[in-house]
Amino acid sequence: MKMNFMRITLLFGLMFTGGMLHAEDKELEHECTSWMIFSDLTKNNTNILHKNRDAKYRTVVAMQNYPNASRKWIGLGNDGSLCMGINVSGLAAIVNSGEKCVDPSKDDITKKSTPGILFHVLGKCDTASQAVKALQELLRQGDYRHGTVSGSTFLFMDANEGYVCEMTAKYCSVQRYDRGYTYRANIWRNPGMAQLTQSTLKAFMNSCGREYSVRTVLNKALHKNNILTLGDVLEVSRTCNVPEGTPQDRSVCFAKTNSASSLVIHREFPGVLSTAYCLIGHPRHTIYIPIPVCAEKIHPLLTGTACSAASWKRFDKLGLKADIPSEWLAFEKNMIVRYEKATAEALVLLRKNKKKEAIALMNRTASGIWTEAVALMGLK
Repeated sequence: MKMNFMRITLLFGLMFTGGMLHAEDKELEHECTSWMIFSDLTKNNTNILHKNRDAKYRTVVAMQNYPNASRKWIGLGNDGSLCMGINVSGLAAIVNSGEKCVDPSKDDITKKSTPGILFHVLGKCDTASQAVKALQELLRQGDYRHGTVSGSTFLFMDANEGYVCEMTAKYCSVQRYDRGYTYRANIWRNPGMAQLTQSTLKAFMNSCGREYSVRTVLNKALHKNNILTLGDVLEVSRTCNVPEGTPQDRSVCFAKTNSASSLVIHREFPGVLSTAYCLIGHPRHTIYIPIPVCAEKIHPLLTGTACSAASWKRFDKLGLKADIPSEWLAFEKNMIVRYEKATAEALVLLRKNKKKEAIALMNRTASGIWTEAVALMGLK
């Protein structure tokens, strides 16, 4: 694990100063479907920022920065590229590709790519509004890179609010949210962005269809139960059917979806109880696992490529729409109950000023779940 910390520290330092790694250039094909859900709908004092990542790369790993960082964070990415993450301040950050636009960035590897911007924001900011300001400052400086075709969409969320930032190389439109839920695929909906797009009808309809699938599943659960749960989020992340009668050719989860995470922000004690529930690999071919932001040592099979590799081996054998093993589903259902019980116990400890004991409980619970999950998936 020490080697992993050293590697992440080096990468963090390079990206923080603006120097980019060539491996990161491969990460510019991130389309994705993302959504944020606020505590008025979760009803358990948490906000959730979720991302299904679509990209051709199959080497996804769990990541964290160095142990003594002033703002510790955890997330998912690959080859040193962070594509989604949450820090101990309770700031969650993700990035989707935006639309093909009239004002894309230039091909200049001295500028921060979008994963580099996530490193920058999670390392320097405590709130979603600070993250927006940091993004706008990078744009003002011209320190932004996302290929030479499309713009970007950043989503930032904290304990109180969330922002969707849609941007080209010269313009950024920001929308604030603090209740309900919202979603974005790869089309722009903020004021001032329509006149900048050059997307094709197919690209537009594919994004509309994925957003429709998110809305449909979430609304079905919300109208039935008057609440949205992690189980509902997990169901959306694995939705692979294309709505009948639409021209789209992909759903929220499709052949190039390589990972997903539900970044759960605990509004009272974000630095201990916030958790990334992760699908490290294809969502329909791996197990949903929790990684607390206070994690001291993540299981090496999760920080390495074993988990994602196993998921793609299963995908290649069984295909996109293969049934998810019943024992996996039972494990996940039990895991959520078990982890939330530990979170409730840790909350009691934190309210008694027993932070050390709370952190130990969260780490112990997560570690036990990881061990069981990798065994269930047959990882070695």
